[in-house]
Amino acid sequence: MAKRRDLWLTRLYYLTALGGAGFISPFLNLFYVRLGLSGTDIGLVAAIGSAVALIAAPIWTSESRKRRNPRALLQIALALMALSYLWLGQQKLFWGIALVTVIRVLVGAAISPLSDSLALSVTGATKSGFGSVRVWASIGWVISVLSGGWLIERAGFGAGFTGVCLASLAGAVFLFPIEPRHFAKERVQGQKTARLGTVIRDVLHNRATVGVGLMMSIIGIANSGVGQFETVYLSTLGAKESLIGVAGMASAVVEIPCMLWADRLVRRKGAHPLLLIAMVMTGLLRGMVLLFPSVLTIMAERAIGGISFSFYAVALIGFISEKTLPQETGTVLALYNVTLVSFIGILSAPVAGAAYDLFGARPLYAIALAGYALGWLSLWLTRQRQ
Repeated sequence: MAKRRDLWLTRLYYLTALGGAGFISPFLNLFYVRLGLSGTDIGLVAAIGSAVALIAAPIWTSESRKRRNPRALLQIALALMALSYLWLGQQKLFWGIALVTVIRVLVGAAISPLSDSLALSVTGATKSGFGSVRVWASIGWVISVLSGGWLIERAGFGAGFTGVCLASLAGAVFLFPIEPRHFAKERVQGQKTARLGTVIRDVLHNRATVGVGLMMSIIGIANSGVGQFETVYLSTLGAKESLIGVAGMASAVVEIPCMLWADRLVRRKGAHPLLLIAMVMTGLLRGMVLLFPSVLTIMAERAIGGISFSFYAVALIGFISEKTLPQETGTVLALYNVTLVSFIGILSAPVAGAAYDLFGARPLYAIALAGYALGWLSLWLTRQRQ
């Protein structure tokens, strides 16, 4: 009974704390553009955030390993994240935005790895798949993006910042009744926590984990421009905030059944084939927008992209779980999803912003297409042969 309760509380946590980001995330760069920031400025803000996350993530991970119950750390991070979003909504100048971004990312660096580690522990105890929890973030995203677009169009960006603040606080509340053992999985299993150097060595000595890291690096750099400026491109093509909200929601609607489907595919076929399929699908979708740029095409790209994103998100977590020891999984999640992603952001975000200023949005899709092709190649060449 307690196991099922914890599973549903974790789902509600993903629904609110992670899904609630949709109140402002799809509109954040549009907010910056409306304040007068250039593409280069926006890229620099993203790079500053990535640099902070690169430093903060190992600190948060180390602190969580020292504590019997890291739940309080996650709740504190969520509460401070909520306040930082409210503060960000009050900013008008570049340096104010940069300062708040530093604080927001500093407290937020713990959320993703601790949340994924929690979900893996709870689903492992109930014999459920990770996708059965992750799908609730997609459901929350659908609700929050639609609500955020409607509110922002009528009441301004402040309504979106308020929405994400309340959602983050709600997520922190849902964590209270969950059993502490799920926040300290490594400790309750009676296994000694692996040292960071040992974890990194193990990752680098496995050709499959090296290949996935290389894939993440390539697509992270190549897709940075599309990731930052697709919403702005939609606005340039004539889409209103409410329609941008629908576009942001389209992927998440498709993800709801596809996350569960991806769970079954990972159990049957393994994570690696699903990652290969995700590379092909996403690359083709970027090529579609490159050849036929329009609001309708981007809407279709977002909707179909829900399938490829579901495959990618579930398979990546499944892959890390497959290839690591239980006492290493949380650390590797932080290394891949925070440290590596942050390092990529430092390198790519300013360059992508400058490319947007020079060439506009459309050429960014050609770069993304090439990146997904190379990402597929890196996965294929480093696969573990039977």
